[in-house]
Order: sequence, then structure tokens, then C-alpha cells
Amino acid sequence: MTAGVLWMTPEMMPGEKYDEKADIFSFGVVLSEVDSHALPYTNSRRAGRTSEVAALQHGKLQIEFSQTCPPSIVEIGKACVARTTDSPTAAEALDKLQLALAGQE
Repeated sequence: MTAGVLWMTPEMMPGEKYDEKADIFSFGVVLSEVDSHALPYTNSRRAGRTSEVAALQHGKLQIEFSQTCPPSIVEIGKACVARTTDSPTAAEALDKLQLALAGQE
């Protein structure tokens, strides 16, 4: 699998228009990656590049967080990768992340 595909929003794979929601999706994937210390979807990826791309494109692979990840971080990550129109804006995601991190001190 091409590495960049792991961070792409499924809507971009068939060549749909790129917008800021794609960056928010990627941010959610990165939060999962930072928590797990592994490439995204490591525990749920299937064998074969074609099937992995298809699974990502159809939303069949989900980001994963460790059991020790603070629930507030999990919530932000999952909100960022949600395939809905109400995923957070960059400013909203930043605000939520700052609040979550402030509570971790």
C-alpha cells in the first residue's frame, strides 16, 4: 500500500475534491498513530494492497487507540475521521486538543 493512502480520507481516493475536511481526517489518523506508536490500521489491515485500498475507501478500516489513551483524545480522533459533515474544524479540533492536554497535567 502506498504510505500516503493510510492518511487519506476515503472520499479522496476516487479523486473527489480535496478540502479542509481531508486535513482534519488526516489529523485524526495521526492522533491514533501517535497513541499507538504504529502505522494506522495496523491491527485491522488485510493482506493485499488492492483490498486494503478498497477497505479504506469504503470505510471498513477504523483507526485504533490504545486502552491507555485518554478518552478525550480518542473522542477527538474519532470525531476527526467520522464520515459525517459535522467533523470538527481545525480550530475546534485544536481547542479540544488543548483542553484535553491541559487536563493531563
